[in-house]
Formats: sequence, C-alpha cells, structure tokens
Amino acid sequence: ARTMARLLAGVVAASVVSSSLGQPSMYTLTGGCYMEDGIDGMSFVKQGNTRSGAPYYKALRAEKYLYHEPDCQDGAPRWVLAVKMPDVTKTRNLDGDGSCDYIGQLQSQNTSHPPAAGEWTMLCDGVSKPRYLILLEGTSTTTTTTAKASTSTTTSRKVGVDTAPGEFDDGYSTQTTNNTKNTKASLMLGGTCAYKRTLNGLIYDVVSTASDGSPIYKARGVDEYIYHDADCDGAGNVTAPRWVFDNDKPSSTATNDLDGDGKCNYHARIDSSLAGTSRPPASAGWSMYCGEASGWMKVGLTLQEVPGVDSKAGRDLIVNAATRSGLVAALAAVALVTAQLLLA
Repeated sequence: ARTMARLLAGVVAASVVSSSLGQPSMYTLTGGCYMEDGIDGMSFVKQGNTRSGAPYYKALRAEKYLYHEPDCQDGAPRWVLAVKMPDVTKTRNLDGDGSCDYIGQLQSQNTSHPPAAGEWTMLCDGVSKPRYLILLEGTSTTTTTTAKASTSTTTSRKVGVDTAPGEFDDGYSTQTTNNTKNTKASLMLGGTCAYKRTLNGLIYDVVSTASDGSPIYKARGVDEYIYHDADCDGAGNVTAPRWVFDNDKPSSTATNDLDGDGKCNYHARIDSSLAGTSRPPASAGWSMYCGEASGWMKVGLTLQEVPGVDSKAGRDLIVNAATRSGLVAALAAVALVTAQLLLA
C-alpha cells in the first residue's frame, strides 16, 4: 500500500493535476542533460495541435519544441524535444528532415499529452544517453507564488583535487549560484543516472536542522535523505564540506560524519563551497555513483520546489484544480494530498 501511495504521490505531483481529458497549457521540464543549452528547467507553452490532434509546445524565449511525432522514419510514434517547429499539416516526419534526430525522444502511442515522468533518450554533449525526465504541468495564465530559483553555472578546470579514498574526481569544479529564497520548501528530485532512477520523483521535506544550521531533508515514504556534511568520514580536513544524497539517517547533533559510518559512502555529492549551505542547489552538476560499469559520473540533478503537504499551497491545490479543471481534477488533487499525508 505504501509503495502504491508513493507511486501515486510521485506521478500526480509530477503532473500537478490537470482536467480529465484536457491538454495542459504549459509544462516545465526537469531532469534534462546538465550541459544541454539550458533545457533543464525550461517551460514549454502550448501553441496548438498537430494534424493528429496532439498538442505541441514551444519553449519560452527559445526555439525548442515539444510535440508528438507519429513517424519520423522508422514507424515508431514518439514524443520529441526538437529544435524545429513541427509542420501541423503533415501526418509524419513533422520537422521535414527525414531523420529521427532530436534533442530528446520517448516512444509513446499516447497523443493526448506527453508523459508526466519517464526515461527519455537525450543527446547529451553529442552522445545519446538515457535521462529520466519529469514534466510538471502548469498553466500559462496562472501566477504562482512559489519562490523561484535562478541558477547560473560556470565550469573550470582544477588540478590536484583531493578526494576521499574510492571517490571519483573528474577534475572539474562546477560553480553554482542559487538564488532560491525559500529554504524550507519541499524538493522533488530529477535527473539521476539510470542506475539511480528509483530516486527520481522522490519529494524531500525538511524534517530537522543539522548542528551547522543547514536543513536536513527526508524523502516521503522511504529512508532517503539530503543533508550537509562538513567532513563525511570524520577524518579531519581530508574531504571538502558537501551536500549529499544518502540512505542513512543523519544525526542532527554531530558536527561531522553525520551518518556515523566513518566513510564517504552515499548516492551523490556536491561541494558546498560551490553550492552554499542554506539549501542544496536547484540545478547543478553532482558527482553520482552510477554502478560498476560507469562508476562515479558528473550528473545534472534538479531539485524542483513543490508545495508541502501542510502548506497553504498544498491546500489551495484542491481549490485551484476544481476551478480550473472541474471535479475530476479536484479528485486527482485530493488523491495527491492524501498520498502525501500517508507518506508524511
């Protein structure tokens, strides 16, 4: 029952309740390639419908499109992220290039809307890679009061970086500026490598405060945590202070090695010299363990702010859904909040 409740909370939260058969007017993408031209966090607004009746969307302030392609050339229908506007008069090969080359694609027979969450094939720095994308539904005419995060990133080469034994260092420092003001917001994770795909869509709530004043987050329904650790193995000034994703519960009183294992053992990390200690970055390159074959990799993770289960925004979700989309959407919102309360 808890597994089903978690699945319901993740999927419904990712799609933010829409009408029974309606087509949302906007999607915000999270989980895209870290270096792919700012596509992560990009919002796509509905422009109209293609000949098949499927909606198509254009990115705000960018020439990028989200639409359903019936047949690019291999006969397999799919949702695509593309740089060319689809030709709404055509029945196939909507971008007219005679190939199946896109920023991202996910095979699907469903033409009514793109999937709320799923594993896409994305072109990341010229290489096709699996990426777990979440598409948050919204409306282009509704103003949101949720605190917004703006992030700028630069990459520079570092030489002679010290890491704990067994850790990965790719020799690059990612400087992230995080202007999010809401340090108590609940956060939904997106963008992990395929090996850690079960973490995608988890919603983390602030449950405690560490001894250094930084927030400690716990995922709803599962023992997964985000926290800041000044010294992850407690061995002194060998490792840099960092934010980590971990399945061990951290101590709120310890000053270092918060999970008490004497090791730097976790899912992912980012140095807090790059991210700050008030909260983990909204979008940044983390070092994540991606299995024996891939080892430690630089992965672009996103932490999308979502309403807390006891927040005014969470309660307003039901009212807004009823006004915008009718009874079915309201019932979906009730299901979301109920599932969240079960997992709280």
